[in-house]
Amino acid sequence: MESMTTEQQQLKSVISEFNDLSHHYFLKRYGMSPPCDEDKTCFLLHAIQTETLDERAKLERVISAMLLDAALTVHHHISLHSDRTSDGTYEQLTVLAGDLYSSMYYKRLAELADIPLIRLFSESTQTMNNAKVRLHAGDWHTAAELERLISDMEATLIAGLADFYQQQAIQQIVPYFLGLRKLKEMLHLLEQGTESWGSSLLAPLVSSRPTDRCADEEKYLLKKRLRETVVSQQTKLREALANFNSTIPSSLADRVQTVIDA
Repeated sequence: MESMTTEQQQLKSVISEFNDLSHHYFLKRYGMSPPCDEDKTCFLLHAIQTETLDERAKLERVISAMLLDAALTVHHHISLHSDRTSDGTYEQLTVLAGDLYSSMYYKRLAELADIPLIRLFSESTQTMNNAKVRLHAGDWHTAAELERLISDMEATLIAGLADFYQQQAIQQIVPYFLGLRKLKEMLHLLEQGTESWGSSLLAPLVSSRPTDRCADEEKYLLKKRLRETVVSQQTKLREALANFNSTIPSSLADRVQTVIDA
């Protein structure tokens, strides 16, 4: 119970600090204050675990990772075919917001003088952005490739941190967890049929209207491939959870099971 209480306190603390840092009054006017991803934050709290860090040092690194994730998320949500404004103001502010959060995370890491961690953040960002570029370009041919790119886009930073701090359970589980969560989200949006080509909610998987086949056929094929990938990812996540269920907190196991069952 004590560890559960500590986890809840740390979660509340980092979310509060993240909100204070990220909610700029001007950007908020345009709806750009990024929501905190509680699932990712919980995984970060368990990924950054080592006896060499006191609690404050740990939370500083968690918040830095949250700010980087906010930067990537904001950039990710730039619509390719925006109807918000005619002059591109929203898109320009979105890029500015992402750059702001990037500078904030880097400043915090620089103040910590944690050079290996700065390198890890940089390499993770490159991997995640490369995955996004390949998804935008449709540079994948099999369900396995799609599965890998989605996992890279969503989980590289947290998995890298877990590897860095030797948290094997988190390193193994988080790519399947975040990958499955994203796949289900995109499949749900496609099945609803309310999002158009170029929608930021479907990007980067559905970024532009196909030129070699009709849009309905493309969406049908994409939904079929996503369903295959969801089944594969669910199986892998169940296996990973079974392998490490005794080594992760019950609260985290419950989060994982919720995504499996959703």
